[in-house]
Order: sequence, then C-alpha cells, then structure tokens
Amino acid sequence: MTKFYVLTRYLTFPGAFVRCLWEQIVCRVHGVPMEDTRLLRGDELCSHIEHELFPKAGGAFAVGFVPALFNAVLAFLLAIGPVLGVFVFRMNNPIVLALQILAYWFAFSLYVNSYPSIEDALNMKEKIYREGNVVQKILFAPGFVCLYIGAYLERWGITFLLALAVMIAMIVRF
Repeated sequence: MTKFYVLTRYLTFPGAFVRCLWEQIVCRVHGVPMEDTRLLRGDELCSHIEHELFPKAGGAFAVGFVPALFNAVLAFLLAIGPVLGVFVFRMNNPIVLALQILAYWFAFSLYVNSYPSIEDALNMKEKIYREGNVVQKILFAPGFVCLYIGAYLERWGITFLLALAVMIAMIVRF
C-alpha cells in the first residue's frame, strides 16, 4: 500500500508542496527544528516534513490542524469556481475550460494532502490526552478525532479515493 500512497502523493504534488509549506511555517512559529525537508520521496513520509516532536499540546495540535484547515479552505475555494463556471454558467470556451480543469486538479491535490502524518497524530494524542489539562482535552477533541482518523486513512492512500468521491459529488450536485 505504500506504493499506492507514494503514487497518490506524486499525482497530487501541488497539494503536497502547499501542505509542507504550512507544516514548515508551524514548525518555525513554534521553534521546532526540522530534520528533513525533502517533500517527495519514496517512503511513508512522502509529502510530510520530518521534524522534532512538539513539546506542548497546542503546537502538536497546530501542526496537524493548520495545514488541514488551510488546505481544505483553499481546495473548496478553488473547486467551487470550476463547478460554477462549467455547470451553472455554462462556460464553453476551451481555454477557460482548460483553466478550470487545472484549478479543479489543484483543488483535488490540496484536499488529498490535508491530513497529518501518523507520527504527528500520535504526538498530538500523547500531548493532549496524557499531558493536557481538561480544557485542552475538551477544546481539541473534535479536531483531534478528525485528524487522527485522517492520518490513518492517508497512510493507505484512502484520502485520494475520498477526495475523488467528494469532487465527483460536487460535479453531480450541480
């Protein structure tokens, strides 16, 4: 399954680059050293930045949540334009259609690369539920569950299939 995962990361490389950018920003803001910043490599850390573990619960949550949030918002904003242009306004210009397909693929790649790595998800779990206080556990719980499940789904490349289903549903909806 690692081969399928790596293949999906290479097919969606723009989203991998943007996700790594957000992850690097979070690491720099929290002062966490990065060990390996290669983005596209042939292992399970493909499209993730290898960094030290975050010492606090807020940083551990931020490294998973910030890239996921920004990638999801950008993906939605990029995907809704082509959907509206093709299916609502009936734009049939070939150049506009090509640009819309390009924006749609970019949105798809952002959506596929939204979730944290398994290591980040496990660090988040440890920092929030073993070392965090009650308020942190309550505040971070909904986001943590989504990110934790998403990290495991991404490990097997299932986020690629889910993103494909969401994009098809957006097309069918309109």
